[in-house]
Amino acid sequence: MAGRLQDKTVLVTGAAQGIGAGIARAMAREGAQLLIGDINETVATALAKEIGGTASYLDVASSESWQAVAAKTENQFGKLDILVNNAGLELVKPLADHSPEDWRTIMSVNVDGVFLGCQTFEPLLRKAGEGGTSASVINISSIAGLVGYPDQVAYNTSKGAVRHMSKSLAIEWAAHGAAIRCNSIHPGCIRTPMLEMAVDGWVENGSIPENDPWSAVASLCPLNLVGNPEDIAMGAVYLGSDEARFVTGIELVIDGGWVAR
Repeated sequence: MAGRLQDKTVLVTGAAQGIGAGIARAMAREGAQLLIGDINETVATALAKEIGGTASYLDVASSESWQAVAAKTENQFGKLDILVNNAGLELVKPLADHSPEDWRTIMSVNVDGVFLGCQTFEPLLRKAGEGGTSASVINISSIAGLVGYPDQVAYNTSKGAVRHMSKSLAIEWAAHGAAIRCNSIHPGCIRTPMLEMAVDGWVENGSIPENDPWSAVASLCPLNLVGNPEDIAMGAVYLGSDEARFVTGIELVIDGGWVAR
């Protein structure tokens, strides 16, 4: 099926690379009008030109930055059909090495960023929902929000918060009659610059062997694979589409079977 998101307006945060860029490309192919939000405006602009979208500087930890993007969205489109809160940071360190600054930085992006996005765009999402089909919020969490993993306490905790925030907002919006669905996606090992950084950390702390780290990562998944951004993107396309009109408050796990073990 082509055109699954035809004429829908979408904002993807952290879209300059990795999973965010994969989601933006997939949604553009399905007919969506893309807003590419990222702190790296140069790369975001290049992606916007590639897929026919609009780039915006967006620091998800800043309320003022969110407000600026919301004003731009309202002026250009008048509503927002799909919000993908994808921007995030990862940190691989033992608890003893986590500084208070490390903790606050991770939380400001991974948790505050999702909260601010949902709060700021709620009015424009409500407008989209008044058109007869529900708006959709898709929050990118992680399997680290479902199971523990060593040396990632701040990251794991932040992704668990994203999971529960998504469920809470799904119920709140439904309770108040807002036609806004809210779901979380939980990627497993997806080969992105962020995972490559994490793998370097796992090699350094001895969690996986140095000689062939990617085979070791793949072996952690029952499918014996490392995923790619497109695997996550197709889940996001589904949750953003009208095919998922009866889907809210779920956690969509796309992880090669990791948490099923």
